[in-house]
Amino acid sequence: MTTLNDKLIIKTPKNIYLEFELAGLGSRFLAYLIDTVIQLLLAFALIYILAIVFGILGAALNQVSLASSWQLALVGIIIFLIYEGYFITCETAWRGQSVGKKILNLRVVKDGGYPITFWDSVIRNILRVVDMLPPLWVIPSYGLGSAILLANAQSKRIGDYVAGTLVIKEKPASGFEHFSALHINPEYIRHIKIPFAHRIDGIEYYLLREFFYRKNLFPPDERQKMAQKLAIHIKKTIKLDPDTYTNDQRFLDDLMLLLESKRG
Repeated sequence: MTTLNDKLIIKTPKNIYLEFELAGLGSRFLAYLIDTVIQLLLAFALIYILAIVFGILGAALNQVSLASSWQLALVGIIIFLIYEGYFITCETAWRGQSVGKKILNLRVVKDGGYPITFWDSVIRNILRVVDMLPPLWVIPSYGLGSAILLANAQSKRIGDYVAGTLVIKEKPASGFEHFSALHINPEYIRHIKIPFAHRIDGIEYYLLREFFYRKNLFPPDERQKMAQKLAIHIKKTIKLDPDTYTNDQRFLDDLMLLLESKRG
């Protein structure tokens, strides 16, 4: 794994090179601001609902207020769950993206370039409390996290180091995601016959996805060589007959369409 001019170059175990653009402090901060606004709206909505419920209960019990310590604790727990649960839920469901990251085309991935797991997201987000230090009155400054992020070549915060993750900047959705959203024909999908496609996950899926993103950036000869190398590797991984597809690029295209149609 090599870092050069905000680019991360990863050599996979199969001698395939992946190049990623690292997300900087500015884009990560903007994504965080968007996510924070969403979290605040969720928190205010829930607190408002709780206030109504507590008011109704208080009136029913002829009490002026039910703002006891356990109720305040409940509000605190809800706010904590919204803060942590929001990032963990989004990053798990959207393979490393929150709403803010989606808007700014950022994604959290493992150090090797493949998708994060649920526990990776849990670890990196629980440790946000450390990145927030030192507090400015009651407002988290993110001073420690920002200083560490700026001090290392891979733009990692503490949670990224512990979870073994990093944040990359992807190409806009005009590439693969646009294609997959608009051109998955259900009738065509039904005619794709690739046994054991469900075995594709982790690094193989990410390699396939990255090839789909970048294939048109390469000259035809180089693109064909990359497709052949990747197709051989994937067929071997899922124990598929090498002669199932004679056209490697067609095989990779069909496999990606099939996987995306099932992932929804």
